[in-house]
Amino acid sequence: MEFFSVVILITLISLYLEQVSSAYCNGSPDDGERTNGFPIFDAKEMTFIKSVDNAMLFEAGPQNATFPVVHLWGSPYELGFAQGTLLKKEMNQFIYTLWAYLITELVDSFPSSNFPDAAKAKVASMGIERALDWTAEQTAPFTPQAYFDELQGMADASGIPYSMLLRINMFPELTKAQCSFFGAWGSAVGKADHAYQLRSLDFDTDGPFKEYPQLTVYHPTEGHAYAQVSWPGNVGLLTGMSSQQLAISEIGVSYPDDSFGQGTDNTPPETVKGQPWMFILRDVLQFETSLEGAKDRITNSDRTCNLVIGLGDGKKGAEQSVNGVQFSGRVANFYADDTLLPVNDTWHQQIEDIVYNGMDWLCPSFNQKLGDQLRKYHGQIGEDVVVENILPTVQTGNLHIAFYDLTDSHLHLSLMRKADGEGPEFAYERQFSRLYMADVFAQPKPENVSHN
Repeated sequence: MEFFSVVILITLISLYLEQVSSAYCNGSPDDGERTNGFPIFDAKEMTFIKSVDNAMLFEAGPQNATFPVVHLWGSPYELGFAQGTLLKKEMNQFIYTLWAYLITELVDSFPSSNFPDAAKAKVASMGIERALDWTAEQTAPFTPQAYFDELQGMADASGIPYSMLLRINMFPELTKAQCSFFGAWGSAVGKADHAYQLRSLDFDTDGPFKEYPQLTVYHPTEGHAYAQVSWPGNVGLLTGMSSQQLAISEIGVSYPDDSFGQGTDNTPPETVKGQPWMFILRDVLQFETSLEGAKDRITNSDRTCNLVIGLGDGKKGAEQSVNGVQFSGRVANFYADDTLLPVNDTWHQQIEDIVYNGMDWLCPSFNQKLGDQLRKYHGQIGEDVVVENILPTVQTGNLHIAFYDLTDSHLHLSLMRKADGEGPEFAYERQFSRLYMADVFAQPKPENVSHN
């Protein structure tokens, strides 16, 4: 087994060296401006597909961009069992396809050698298993039992081993995605007491993620109803909003500075002993009712890796509508329009009633482009301008985009084209659907169920 530990160590070191090889993020949006000409599809009406105990499945979206909307009710175990029952086929397909994809990606990254492919695959599998099991061991003392119970429910209903589901849910702790976020309110939107928030996910476009998206709506026995954009079998949260008009955005930080207190040449490594970040964010939506409560929960949590978080509160009269959060195992720094982070007057300038970060912490090209667009449309930022002009020009959100109308509780969702789909490829250039989340959260629990 020592050999496999060495493989893991080499893999993680390689990823780390790739991460710190440049002080700033690579890549930039294309020059010029672009538009998205698709009208926003009104998804107030959804098509019912089926129901089982504690779960219902609907289909929403335009004909060429439909997606499942999954409702779940109950205790943590019941939530997991309901999803595993309702989506047994889809969950098995996604989990095993993703696992095979991760192994293939690691095998393909090996240097050329005469090492047999079967042996490479074995090393990759054992290496990934060891790395994810180690992550689970480090975070377990800090993780609420509810998450383990939900995974056990999924395993019992779907037939997927509990260990496999746990490993897949540890994967986000070992990887990062380039993403963007902004919040806009007041003078920036031209409406008093109104707030918007963007969450765009730029992540792997070759694997199975684009094939199995779903909007999962939780109706838990404890806490508040909330919804997350994710995949079958995922119990953490990276994109979502709640019935309390709170919303979450997240950016993985591959290019931090020393202010994070970890993960740079001059600071200790990133903390690994703590609650997985996706679970902290889910707890925010499930249990908090205000921006202040969300900030307190994050401040007092046992955090791990370097991230940027967006926190939005759309309730009228809220003292502050949207905050950014510099999130790490050692700091939780909250900032708004007049305290914007990181501080850089060249490529990350302050904008009244707007907080924003483009693609990473230190990412001049995307931050500048996003800032330019937000300044250009200052005073008229809303769903139409963001979808039609800002997103296609900044070219952020290849896998999925959630644009939240925090005040009216609307979710505007766009997803990457599937392999057999039609039309443009990336979420930022595809048709968005408007979901009326107050109605979604009010969906009654099914009474008469079928088990087809």
